[in-house]
Order: sequence, then structure tokens, then C-alpha cells
Amino acid sequence: MSHDFSLIQVLMKGGWTILLLIAMSILVFAIFYERWKFFKAHFQKREGVMAGLGPFLARKNFQECLEACDRNGTLLAKVVQAGLRAKGEKTDPAQAMERESKIQLLRLEKHLPLLATIGSTAPFVGLFGTVLGIIQAFQDLALANAGGAAVVSKGIASALFATASGLFVAITAVFIYNWFQARLNEIAQEAEIVISEVVESLEK
Repeated sequence: MSHDFSLIQVLMKGGWTILLLIAMSILVFAIFYERWKFFKAHFQKREGVMAGLGPFLARKNFQECLEACDRNGTLLAKVVQAGLRAKGEKTDPAQAMERESKIQLLRLEKHLPLLATIGSTAPFVGLFGTVLGIIQAFQDLALANAGGAAVVSKGIASALFATASGLFVAITAVFIYNWFQARLNEIAQEAEIVISEVVESLEK
């Protein structure tokens, strides 16, 4: 009797833990792709935003600046737009821009906590699969007529595969989460600079 087996057989022997890790990895890459597209569509560097809005602010042409913000449509443009509207309504522009900045950052942060959750739980799912695989391996050994490494090889293989899969999913999720968090920190700092520049322009 041959004890050769394929990766598919290892996956099947790994049971629901392997399937759960596959689902988690798909979710990680789906979140990465969706968030990457969202960031790309809604964030523009401060220099680019202010280059388009600066001339209107310098001339105090707030209506045209509001229209330019609408055309731009990025996060920082919405922050400037909130300040201009507050100026027109005789309220505090800085406070309005700070509030809008927090709203926009929350939009960018959507789904990222799920990445952190997957990154922290995937190793435990893999470890659980490892324990189940080893238990199955010893059950196979107990039921076999003859001992030897070949009897338990499939169970040990699925156990090790579960461990490796859990670590792969966790490392990928944590890496992507940290990358987006770094981007969020950068965007938050740029928003603060834009707010100070707009407030200074409005006070001149």
C-alpha cells in the first residue's frame, strides 16, 4: 500500500481549520485590494491639493475654491471644503476642518480592524489545526496493524501545514494592517498641515 499523498489530500485531512484559514486569507487579500483602491481614489498629496486650491484661497475667492474642492473630491479637499463652509456660516473653520478630518480618516480606516483581528487569531487557528492533526495521527497509529512513520505521516503533514498556513495568514494580515496604518498616520499629519495652512490663509 502506497503512502504517497498530494497537497489536496493534506488539505482534506486538515479539515475545517485549513478551510477557515483559506477563507481568512481570501478575506485579507480582498480587504487589501478594496482599501488600496479606496485610498488611491480618495487621497492626494497635500502639495497637489493646495496647488489647485491655493490660488483661490489667496484671492479670497471662496465660491470658486468650494467648486474646486468638489471637482477634486479627495479627503484633503473635503477638509478644506468644510473649513470654507464654516467660514461662510460664521463658525470656527479650524474646528470644522478637524471634525471633517476625523470623519474622513474613519472612512479610510474601515475594515482595517478586521485585518488586525485576523492577524491575531490566525496563528491560534493554525495551532488548533496542528493539535487536531497530531491527534488524528496518533489515532491512525493506534488503529493501524503495523507501526512506523508512514502510518502517521499524513496526520503530521496536515498538522505542520496548519501551523504554516496560520503563520502565513497572520504575517500577511499584520503586514498589510501596519502598511495601511502607516499611510493613515501620514494622511493625518498632512491633514493637520492643510488645516493650519487654510486657517492661516483665512485669517490674513
